[in-house]
Amino acid sequence: MANLFDKIPDTLFNVLSSPNRKIYVDCLFIIYDATNSIEDSFQGERNYVIGKLVDYFDELKDPFEVDDEDEVSTPRQKSVAVLNVLKNNGWLGEEELGDYKTSLNLFDYSIKIIDILKRIQMDEQTEYTGEIYTVYSLLSSFDIQDGLTIIEQAYRKIDDVLRKLKTLKANIYRYYYDLVKRQRQEKLQDVLEKLLVDYKTNFFDSAYYQLKTTDSLPRYKRAILEKIGMIYQNDQYLDEMTNQAIEQRRKIDYNDAFNYVEERIRYIKDSVDAIEFLINAIDEKNELYINAAASKIMFLTNTSDNLEGLLNRLFKIVLKEKEFDYTPLFNLVRARNLDDNSLYKERRQRIDPVAEEVNYEQEIPEDVKERKLASLMKASIYTKSEINQHVLYLLGDSDKIKASEIQIETNEDYVKLILIFLFSKSVGMKYDVKLLNYDVRIGDIKFNEFEIFRKGLKR
Repeated sequence: MANLFDKIPDTLFNVLSSPNRKIYVDCLFIIYDATNSIEDSFQGERNYVIGKLVDYFDELKDPFEVDDEDEVSTPRQKSVAVLNVLKNNGWLGEEELGDYKTSLNLFDYSIKIIDILKRIQMDEQTEYTGEIYTVYSLLSSFDIQDGLTIIEQAYRKIDDVLRKLKTLKANIYRYYYDLVKRQRQEKLQDVLEKLLVDYKTNFFDSAYYQLKTTDSLPRYKRAILEKIGMIYQNDQYLDEMTNQAIEQRRKIDYNDAFNYVEERIRYIKDSVDAIEFLINAIDEKNELYINAAASKIMFLTNTSDNLEGLLNRLFKIVLKEKEFDYTPLFNLVRARNLDDNSLYKERRQRIDPVAEEVNYEQEIPEDVKERKLASLMKASIYTKSEINQHVLYLLGDSDKIKASEIQIETNEDYVKLILIFLFSKSVGMKYDVKLLNYDVRIGDIKFNEFEIFRKGLKR
């Protein structure tokens, strides 16, 4: 396997670890856009690029100093200094155009890295729309004359879907880790903003919803597997595509060319099952995150006088104080001697339990029944089925209702309102939601108003 730094300079990433990294990355984005400008005819002419950088430094308020530079006080001097740093570290090169003009050119690896950095910065939504259908269409129209081209296109599409779904799965875990694992204080408003704004944008987008419905894998899975199986079992097809690989891909050895074709066909087949597994894993992680967020919201909103509410307020006091004396609360002391009054429990000899006969005539007090029933009900009020029934109850005979019109009396009502929004795009729900372009407030919480309506209602 080739070494990465045989392909890129050793100093390339010095720019991203520099104290000026924010400014350097901004300048890389400016150069990237300038070299793709129709206005400059895609030439990246040096003076044109410097002009764009000068405009940036005219507005920059942050301090900027470059090592090994005599003086960088004016915006133009700073622009030239940045270009020198980027050239010295292997991000771009210069080319003479003639007529005393010089072109600045990003290298191929630079363009790939900058493109990824721009996508991360812009928090670009992942699109899945039509991807599975495209694989299905390519294989359905398979023609042996273009056999290798069709297989390679299907291979790239299915690999692209897998990569995007892996990214989405990792993204959901990042939100879950940030909510549950990190040891930091969070306010209710922060949790809600992450849940209803940031998380929704990255997960509950319409493209993923279509991947679960109209463009779903089960809709095309059987046809894709049948077609790819037919191609794989046809020796004449494999032989012809192997010859195409020898001609088009310069595969000199027949066996290498055959393996090249076979690997792509088998990858398509195996990826169909992998995509289904990934979608199920994504749904499980989504449920995990929503349940964790709901529990945290319940904790942050609990101000009752029961044990849970008292502990909640106690934890807030403890977490607020950097140095807190726990002794008055728990009477903690160091115990050096064990006696009859200590908390130590003496180990007892193991005795095998004997099951007692169930007494079906035993009378169970009503208060015990009520507590048990309440415990069971509390554990089930946040499922998708319960939320579905809750929305139908809220709608009654109406076709739609606004979130601000729902009466909120308890913490459970508040959490249900959030789950109504989050579960709206799940498969099997009998309602949907539509965001409105204004904010409303319920108690101390402000959120974007949304309308809840029955599915099938024309919007």
